[in-house]
Amino acid sequence: MKVYGHPWSINTRKVLMTLAEKGHEAELVLVVLPKGEQKTPPHLARHPFGKVPVLEDAGFMLYESASINRYLDRSLPGPSLVPADAKSAARVDQWIGIADAYFVTHAAPLIMEQLFRRYLGGEKNQAAIDAAHAGIGVALDAADRALSSSAYFAGSSLSLADIQWLPYFEYLTRIGDADLFDGRPRLRAWWERVSARGTWQKVARSGPQPYEAGMTAEVIENQYR
Repeated sequence: MKVYGHPWSINTRKVLMTLAEKGHEAELVLVVLPKGEQKTPPHLARHPFGKVPVLEDAGFMLYESASINRYLDRSLPGPSLVPADAKSAARVDQWIGIADAYFVTHAAPLIMEQLFRRYLGGEKNQAAIDAAHAGIGVALDAADRALSSSAYFAGSSLSLADIQWLPYFEYLTRIGDADLFDGRPRLRAWWERVSARGTWQKVARSGPQPYEAGMTAEVIENQYR
């Protein structure tokens, strides 16, 4: 099994976290995003939209991280990351949808402009940062309310819904947006709980990190190849 992606990519991290929770490892085939390798013909043959990650499993190719994670959860042994009962499973789908529609639209520009812009070039878009800060609170408030009744988004154990949200908070806290937890104690407690998991430590906090000083595209490539 192979995952084509990059260890700093949020969507790649979602898949790596699912694999870790299932107790499975896959070969990570590096796609260096700052060099534009995701737009080259070999990768476009795997993913026609030029994104990462892509999963290859015995000749079966699949892209889109949410679809990959559902496939991995169904096909691999290990703890289920979607509850068996219909209502809790629906909660997983709900919170994945909320993340994509109402949270990522604001979290992604913050992370892109404040962390990854220096790797991709161009001027920082302050207007995008301001708009993201203005809009992100609605989703964070909804998440904080939901977590008042359970430890995780879909119940008492970690699910694919939590994995959908988790990697964004790693970067948001590193770029100085930890104040997004202010007034949201249950969301803060959730973050402390999920970020302390050994699986997440393995996925996100080994090797060079994008928020460290001195990182360049060349350093990235040399560290991971």
